[in-house]
Amino acid sequence: MLRISNKKTVLILGLSIIFCSFTLKAQDLQTAINLTESEQFESAKTAFENLLKTNSQNGDVYYYYGEYHLKKHFTDTASVSVKDVSEQATANFKNGIQNDPTNPLNYVGLGKIALLFNDAINAKMNFDKAVSLLPSRTNKTSKVTPERQSLTYMRIAEAYIRAESKDTIMVFPLMKKIEDNENKNPEYFLILGDAYLFLLNDGSNAILNYKKAQELDAKSAKAKMRLGQLWVRAKKYTDALGFYKEAIKADSTFAPAYRELAELYYLAGQYDNAKNNYKKYLDLSPGNLYAKVRYASFLFLAKDYNEAINEINEVLEKDQSYTYLYRLLAYSYFESNSQFDKGLNAIEKFYKETKSDKLIPSDYKYYGLLLAKNKKDSMAVIYYKKAIEMDSTFYDLYTNIAISYLKQKKYNESINAFNKKISLHKAGIGDYLNLGTTYYTVKQYGKADTALDYVIKNKPDLLQGWLWKARTNSSIDSTSKEGRAKPFYEKVVEIAKVDSVKNSKEILESYDYFSYYYFKSKDYCGAKKYYEKILAIEPKNEKATNGIAILKRSVPNLRCEEKQ
Repeated sequence: MLRISNKKTVLILGLSIIFCSFTLKAQDLQTAINLTESEQFESAKTAFENLLKTNSQNGDVYYYYGEYHLKKHFTDTASVSVKDVSEQATANFKNGIQNDPTNPLNYVGLGKIALLFNDAINAKMNFDKAVSLLPSRTNKTSKVTPERQSLTYMRIAEAYIRAESKDTIMVFPLMKKIEDNENKNPEYFLILGDAYLFLLNDGSNAILNYKKAQELDAKSAKAKMRLGQLWVRAKKYTDALGFYKEAIKADSTFAPAYRELAELYYLAGQYDNAKNNYKKYLDLSPGNLYAKVRYASFLFLAKDYNEAINEINEVLEKDQSYTYLYRLLAYSYFESNSQFDKGLNAIEKFYKETKSDKLIPSDYKYYGLLLAKNKKDSMAVIYYKKAIEMDSTFYDLYTNIAISYLKQKKYNESINAFNKKISLHKAGIGDYLNLGTTYYTVKQYGKADTALDYVIKNKPDLLQGWLWKARTNSSIDSTSKEGRAKPFYEKVVEIAKVDSVKNSKEILESYDYFSYYYFKSKDYCGAKKYYEKILAIEPKNEKATNGIAILKRSVPNLRCEEKQ
């Protein structure tokens, strides 16, 4: 899954942290910001916590710590809850306001949170409060520098872009207001490029601004990566590949470029290159559990389930707070087709530690699958049904429900499940075959025959379809008087002879039918022929041996031509 498919994720990966002058040691805060940008979240968290111990009155630290929490979500939207990180970010922004009330940035932060939850009124209220703290006719005492004024406006513009608000009336005037002050600032042009791309879908102007940012800072990996992301968006993957490689060449320590490159290779199906680059991404964060978590997630997406299991277990040995890893662990055990007992333990641990409102349809699906693998089919059905209730597109689970009912010998319930899938026009050949065999089991031969008609019509080379069609018609014509099953058993033999050793049982069953049919039709030579064919395959076959003996007693002078 390419991250660029999630527009909000692209924005957070692209929208950069802007540096400026601070009353605390600028380098210390810049280090924390750099760690966040490079997605070294564990180290970034430590850096911010240390800064707060010595700079608890500085609102900038709280603001960028709040941004850190938001970036965690947008870097991994599937695993990190926007609700949780928003609560953490909000707490930081409010602490920033309390400890540094004249700093406009934390009001901008609260406005960003409001926009993420589509609360435009609250967002504007907080943005207006931030602007009111800047120098103006009504606030002549403000000591906010021109540089920080520009920073505030850029952050507000960035918030509208990130939230995909399409509010161009707000964004472009804000950027125009500071254009003269920031025309040498590469960050300004990155944000302006984002505005064109995500608000107006104007790739041409986005490229112009990204290239301007690149010209102002030739060593910046961010502008190059942004151009790569733009070309991924345009599905020009070769161009994107070139920019990602340039980003890495410009700054070999810029971890997100390796991740984007890895996911581009994943999209192209080049899984070895994908894993190698993601490993480099991981190596740039030594000891960073969060990076290992991302790597494990990537391995799962790349279907390297055994390696994903290894990585997940390594993380969980050190820190079990990554609760959602139990989800991936359970999924991986199932998909690796091994250790289903451990998979069940993992999904049960996940359920125990996770609030019900955080569960997704696939959680119920895999719980059901793992229960079934552990021979707990009655419980499996419950979770299959919950998955379908949450997401009606999980219609394939009707097959699993039907099969679980079959294992419990609840045939009518199984039939209902198969028919439900058929009514949705989502059933496949296997569903019709299983439905036919289930109808056969409960002796509803007419309905079995209808279901099996669909199978042989749509999959004429499927041996089992013809076999069950033959059995069904043999049961309908129990005396074989009409020979209803004969043409179907003939087709069974025709298909089975492609591999007569593998399909010997099906061939023997067909010959047994033919011998009985011909005997009942008084075609004794025909019966004798198939008794002999049976004995050629299975010399000690008692039924055929007895059949030959009966023929000798009943028709002692039977003479059959060679062709017979």
